[in-house]
Amino acid sequence: MKNKFLFLILIFFLINACQTVKDGLAGNKNRNSDEFLIEKKNPLEIPPEFGELPKPSKKENTASNSEKIDEDLEKLFQNDTITKKSVGKDKSAEDFVLKQIKKN
Repeated sequence: MKNKFLFLILIFFLINACQTVKDGLAGNKNRNSDEFLIEKKNPLEIPPEFGELPKPSKKENTASNSEKIDEDLEKLFQNDTITKKSVGKDKSAEDFVLKQIKKN
């Protein structure tokens, strides 16, 4: 009787030590990641306010806007000629940038 009890305890410890037997008895499945598994995604949904368009703002004085654009272009061309003249006088690009920052 004593030998049978000792034999059962020994077998229990040996089986308990085996991880695969333990997983099999517990019902655990393999937890491998399947690299070719394709998960189904939910279909795309349209947002609730998708059909609504923003109200256009009223443009005031479209002629004045075009005049402002023309003035800005003239200023850019004037600054471009000034910068071309001043680039040759500066010793480095750093000095040129610092002078432009001080002007503005």
